[in-house]
Amino acid sequence: MGQVCELIVGKDQDIKGAIEAFVLEKGWQNVYISGAIGSVYGVEFTAPADGSYPPKVERTLCQGPGEMLAFTGEVMTIDRMDPALKGVYQGEGPLFIHIHASVATAGAHVYGGGFQTGKAFRSLKVYLQEV
Repeated sequence: MGQVCELIVGKDQDIKGAIEAFVLEKGWQNVYISGAIGSVYGVEFTAPADGSYPPKVERTLCQGPGEMLAFTGEVMTIDRMDPALKGVYQGEGPLFIHIHASVATAGAHVYGGGFQTGKAFRSLKVYLQEV
């Protein structure tokens, strides 16, 4: 495995877009995301709606702002992704970005699931490693 790299996603920047640009710039094809720390807003999560497979998902919006509690996942070229996930994946780029996350908002409310979209509130540091 390669060296752990830190990506700083700036205020109001799209998180997945920043990750995709970083990975493409590095020329990586298979990446492990070990975590992230910072604040976010406008985060959308998915979670299975029932026991069907491939899963049908429900979406939950966390308007934020909130603090990132957990953020782990993988990035890979589309040809490497699990075929069962292709029906759930709605990306348009050359990479499959698969992240599970949780966010805490005011009042100790916690949202989580499959991370679909979101922006950095102040900033977000993401830790990535080539596999």
